[in-house]
Amino acid sequence: MARTAKAVTIIAALLLVAAGGAPATVVHWTPAHEFTPDLLTRDLAWGDLDSDGDDDVSAFSFGMQHWNTGCPGPPQWQGEAIPYLGLPSCGGMQSTSLGDVDADGDLDLVCACWLCCSFRMVWNVGTPQEHEFLYGGAIAGDPNAYSNARAWLCDIDADGDLDLVAVQPGPDVVLYENTGTPETPYWVYSGVISGVVPGDSGAQLAVGDLDGDGDLDIVGGTHFSPLQCWENVGTPHVWSYMRNDAMLTGVTDPMNGAFGLALPDVDCDGDPDLLIDGWTETYLYLNESITPVGPTSWGTIKALYR
Repeated sequence: MARTAKAVTIIAALLLVAAGGAPATVVHWTPAHEFTPDLLTRDLAWGDLDSDGDDDVSAFSFGMQHWNTGCPGPPQWQGEAIPYLGLPSCGGMQSTSLGDVDADGDLDLVCACWLCCSFRMVWNVGTPQEHEFLYGGAIAGDPNAYSNARAWLCDIDADGDLDLVAVQPGPDVVLYENTGTPETPYWVYSGVISGVVPGDSGAQLAVGDLDGDGDLDIVGGTHFSPLQCWENVGTPHVWSYMRNDAMLTGVTDPMNGAFGLALPDVDCDGDPDLLIDGWTETYLYLNESITPVGPTSWGTIKALYR
């Protein structure tokens, strides 16, 4: 009986997705602008760079590193000149993303440069506590890519290695799948991620599990439009994205666009928080609660299996 009920639930969920059913969750955010570090700006990268258990934030446009010294609890920030040496000289950063690309326990860096169709690898050859960066050259070249593309590291297909989700003018959000191993990455252009359309004019993305269901959702914005959100209504291994701005409930500023987005866990409570670089200041929202929302067609689907 339990097995039958489980099968009915799975079939019904698949029918909802196939029929374009409503996204499943509302995510509530609380403003915490008093805990926003000064001088945060575009080209944000985040991760536990010093291996002390909390996420730090790097802001490349003005060369600032913000160390989080407040966890557990509200974040406290200590700023200094950015500690990255060995970065490529490519006329300015377009996007930056931290991740343990070679599975050695420390964070490496992938960056995109102005007027270039390939992304650049910067390896951390130090330790998790004492980083040292070494430029590793171009990666993930796509002969069909536009210039000014941006890319972010994430394991979008939940196979244990880090892929690249990129946004290009046009706009298209595309995937460079890591077909190598967690220790030896090899990225291959895999086409457009359907359903995610962040808009043109400097589109920014941030990828993270906003609703705690084990798969990755996407937040996007441009220089001239409010934020949008796309919920993964598929599975961690087979994604399916649907626009669901209810996952940004409580996020009211900025109204006129974003120059940078980040999803660090600044208060060490296990879920991603949201940093937004606006036109004149940076905003911090804490991820506080998740409310499941039943789709309106659920009763109809249940009736089919009575």
